[in-house]
Amino acid sequence: MTLARQPGQMPAHRREHDQPPRAEQSPWRVWRVIGEGALAGLALVGCGERVGEYLPASAIARGGFASDEWTVAEIRGREVRLWGFVDQGNLYGDADAKRVLGEWWSGQGLDPEHWRFDLKAEANDPVGLSFAVLVPNDPGREDILHRLVADARAQRATTIFVAGRLFTFHAPTQIRGRTGLYLQVRASQDLRLDRPDGDETPDGAGIGPNARRQ
Repeated sequence: MTLARQPGQMPAHRREHDQPPRAEQSPWRVWRVIGEGALAGLALVGCGERVGEYLPASAIARGGFASDEWTVAEIRGREVRLWGFVDQGNLYGDADAKRVLGEWWSGQGLDPEHWRFDLKAEANDPVGLSFAVLVPNDPGREDILHRLVADARAQRATTIFVAGRLFTFHAPTQIRGRTGLYLQVRASQDLRLDRPDGDETPDGAGIGPNARRQ
């Protein structure tokens, strides 16, 4: 399949974005996130549903870029818990990943130790309006890839819950520089394809027991 151009594409040599100047006063409301390794606080505005310890990707991203540079600068390098939707046009990995992904394989990953999918804030966001999630090539990878392919072939959106460290980089655009994002997770077990509280997945989801009954 044709590799989609990603607006927030990470450069080959990633570097953390310089921290932007701190705003004198933020009007954003802070939600407290409880749990080991989760955020101590996150500023939100106009975001979707919170699911357990997981905040919607729209809490920090819009169109694949940071939606608020000051908020992101405060949590850069820390572990965050987000849920969003897999960008089925941006799935990367090595030859073994290609074997599973088939026509949904978008190319090699950034390094041989990780495979990659991109995370969208909304199920109906176009391909490319997403940011990267890097996942180790561990024994849990193949089961996840098979789930992603099954949803893609059925034209279902895949909701995914991610726990990982948040990093940023400078992403030049035609208009101005933006702050790009990516997450790095420690293991496949830090990805969940079922809603943590066991209820129905958020609107637009194509995973879990509810999806199998469709």
